[in-house]
Amino acid sequence: MWNSLLGIFHPAASTSALIWRLILAVAFSIALLVLLHRFLGPRGRRWLIAFVTFAGGLYLGLEYFLPVRGSVLWPTGMPNPNPDRAANILTPGIEPIGIMLSVVGAFTVGLGIYSLCQVHGRNVAQRRPGWHNSGAFFLAMSAMLVFGLWAHYLPDQDAPGGRLPWQESTYELLFGGIFMPLQAATFSLLAFYIASAAYRAFRIHTAEAALMMAAAFIVMLAQVPVGQWLTHGLPTTGPLAFFRLETLGDWIMSWLNTPAQRGIVFGVAVGGLAMSLRIWLSLERGTFFSEQG
Repeated sequence: MWNSLLGIFHPAASTSALIWRLILAVAFSIALLVLLHRFLGPRGRRWLIAFVTFAGGLYLGLEYFLPVRGSVLWPTGMPNPNPDRAANILTPGIEPIGIMLSVVGAFTVGLGIYSLCQVHGRNVAQRRPGWHNSGAFFLAMSAMLVFGLWAHYLPDQDAPGGRLPWQESTYELLFGGIFMPLQAATFSLLAFYIASAAYRAFRIHTAEAALMMAAAFIVMLAQVPVGQWLTHGLPTTGPLAFFRLETLGDWIMSWLNTPAQRGIVFGVAVGGLAMSLRIWLSLERGTFFSEQG
């Protein structure tokens, strides 16, 4: 029974079988969603989401912590379909679960595109201030979608003179000639905001701010040639070599900054673990539960 269930996720033997699987999967999903929406109230949907979340987290956790064997699926003694990889009874289901997660992720991308189209479409329809930007969004998205798919599925062919077909040339112009420079320009603007934030953060009002300012000043000077030139007269060996700006800046980054960053990462990891446990146990109340409650 378990192998039959896993067989659903195996690649289809032919194109027609794949199409039938897709049709049946879509029909089954729609019917299931309609039934759940019709017969489950807000409280029932809440408990269903909590159960699925808990079951999914429990499955992945148990698969990771249970013992594994190379020749059999622990603890059943069933032969391991992939002897090169140690496994237990839950391991064969990891790949189908990963596929389902990819499908759910693809749906979230679709929901994001739908939301953007809804917001910008409303701006264009109602002629709100800045609706021209929304029109540019639809134009850019349509052009990238059409020429991107066209260039991807275009059969390989040799254009005269070694030039790209006009579909691929148009896509390269849109992506490499317009999108990439705009992206670089947008990220380059962040440097000015970072400089402004650094100026506000480095105002010397306390001893801690003065210490941070001094460390930042040394590290920045150590990265540029003029900073290295200021202390080039100091010897490269001996006690005084430590006071060369490039050496002092490297010491600050390696012996002061790195431990602090590791402490922050450790704290973030503990916080992520706590948040994961809250989500797994359905203790975290998000927007859905607020609206349903």
